[in-house]
Formats: sequence, structure tokens, C-alpha cells
Amino acid sequence: MWPLRIENPIFLQTIYGNYPDLSSVEVTKAEINREGPSMYLSFISTVLPYRPPAKWAAFNAVSFGLEFIAIESISLRKFRSHGWSAIRMWDDAGRILLTCEGAVRLSLTCQYMRIKNISGVLRSQ
Repeated sequence: MWPLRIENPIFLQTIYGNYPDLSSVEVTKAEINREGPSMYLSFISTVLPYRPPAKWAAFNAVSFGLEFIAIESISLRKFRSHGWSAIRMWDDAGRILLTCEGAVRLSLTCQYMRIKNISGVLRSQ
């Protein structure tokens, strides 16, 4: 599930048709910045879009970079270098809530989020 408070969902909605499932992703980076405060979360998903850009033809996974803005609370309890996690995001009382469970255990509450980047990647098998 994705929240409604995404600042720029057009490209994501165009290539996927709606919002992709994030129940099995590999988190590659979680970077906290005191300005905002904000957090950048990067992960790889093997859920491919139904309408990918032509230049993604050789790729078998998608890399996402999301920025969470005006963070109110955050908790990072585990961060393994490899493994799969399930991300859930939803709107609640004017805020975005995120939980990540699996190889990475993370939760946060923030005001807004934006998609910083989406790109095709070749993931080794």
C-alpha cells in the first residue's frame, strides 16, 4: 500500500499502472538528514512495471529512492547487509506511516514523501 501524500507519483503510476507491491524488497540505504528532518530510503524490487521505458529492456529489477520529509518519529532496529524486507506505507490523520520488517526493521512517521528516483537495474541471480 502507498500513501496518498506523494508529491510526484506521475512517473510511478505511468509505468506501473498503479502502485507496485513492496512486500519483498531489498533495502540498500537509509540516510537520515537533520535538515527537514528527512530520510532517504533506497531499495530494489523485482516487481517489474507493465509499461517500462524502452531503455529498461535488459533489466530485471527496479531501484527506488524515496525521500520522507518532516519526520516526526523514526526507529531503526535492525539493518542487515543482505535479505528481503516488506515495506508498508499508509496515510493516518494527516501523516504518512511507514513500517519495514525483515532484514531491515524500520518505522517512521512523517508529513510528506517524494519519489527521488526510479530506475531499471540488472540484479545478479
